[in-house]
Amino acid sequence: MKVRCDIEGLDCAACAAKLEGLMAKKFKGANLNFSMGSLVLDVDDDADEDEVVSQANEVAAGFEDGITVALRD
Repeated sequence: MKVRCDIEGLDCAACAAKLEGLMAKKFKGANLNFSMGSLVLDVDDDADEDEVVSQANEVAAGFEDGITVALRD
């Protein structure tokens, strides 16, 4: 299942690429688009979206302060 999120607080594309790598290690896969401010996470089909977003925020907070991940409407 794909969980589509908005991501804010990233300063540069190089940081986004590093964070994408960290997200890919935590989840089955990750695609972070710096210019669009979007993050798509590949997770198990039975995963809880709110829990996925919470875990993504933990990864982001461990990477750099001020980065937020929110479920896309």
